[in-house]
Amino acid sequence: MALGTIQYYSRALRKASAFQVMFPDDPEIRRPWSTLYVLHGLSDDHTIWGRRTSLERYVEGLPLVVVMPDGGRGWYTNARIGSAYEDDLIHDLVPLIDRTFPVRAERSGRAIGGLSMGGFGAIKNALKHSDLFCSAHSHSGALGVCRDPESAERLGPEFTRIFGEAPADGPEDPFALVMQMDHGRIPRLRLDCGREDFLLEQNRAFHAHLDSLHIAHEYEEYDGGHDWAYWDLHVWEAIAFHRRNLGLV
Repeated sequence: MALGTIQYYSRALRKASAFQVMFPDDPEIRRPWSTLYVLHGLSDDHTIWGRRTSLERYVEGLPLVVVMPDGGRGWYTNARIGSAYEDDLIHDLVPLIDRTFPVRAERSGRAIGGLSMGGFGAIKNALKHSDLFCSAHSHSGALGVCRDPESAERLGPEFTRIFGEAPADGPEDPFALVMQMDHGRIPRLRLDCGREDFLLEQNRAFHAHLDSLHIAHEYEEYDGGHDWAYWDLHVWEAIAFHRRNLGLV
């Protein structure tokens, strides 16, 4: 795989930004390629997946581009007051990848995933923009963040500025989004979380919510906490999940 860092001007953020990208360097790998967007957590940036996991080794030989955006501390959301990180991802980055790389620029060729804040961002944006992504995964996702503002504020002071005072059941709440959607348009979903993770109950609650709505999804709990040892181990399973949905098996 080839690995690069690309600087670009984000019109949504009104500033320069960057992302890392892995893509096949073997001329024998067939084109067009599929695309997997992988979102980082609250305290990291676009370089973290390449530094803390074996993601490059896990996707070796696949006709797949892996895009790792810089989401700042923005929750991949258009803030009530502040930066528009959802628009950066959806309206700046996805079109940039589609016109720059030899990829399948269609729903069936795109997937998204992430961890913690990025798990929330992946599921939320896959639901809001179900025309763009065929599958989405979340490791240790902060999926109930809109329903627990007090806990969210402990994660960072940005919460109210981004989501407002009462985000539950609003346009950024995954619990509300799945209730409002045509179930036939919901991307394939996979959730996992460590049994020692402080976000475990949020994941169990979202899993139960999906079950109550009869929405098919994969859900797994494993030994482990909120750390890179857990995520590096289980991103392999997420890749296998996306391979099935992207038709790369």
